[in-house]
Amino acid sequence: MLEQVIAASAARDADGLAQLYDDDAVWLGPEGTMRGREAAVAAHAAVAGGAVGWSAPQQHGARAALRWSGASGAEGAIVVEIRRGRVIFAASV
Repeated sequence: MLEQVIAASAARDADGLAQLYDDDAVWLGPEGTMRGREAAVAAHAAVAGGAVGWSAPQQHGARAALRWSGASGAEGAIVVEIRRGRVIFAASV
């Protein structure tokens, strides 16, 4: 599942990400809390749009950090929690 999230992120595939997010997903980011698949996928896609490289996921149980790097040297991560085969929570850090 994590490899699918990274692959969709790297491909900038919003439709692919939407298939991986739960209907009731929650996204936490600098802009605040967003609820629902559409909002979470839009936020994820915005972060992924600036990434040029992705590291292997750092997983701990149902949670994982998906680290990315940008062309300008920026770095960050999307932290996800997966339940029932869907991303239910994500946050940009």
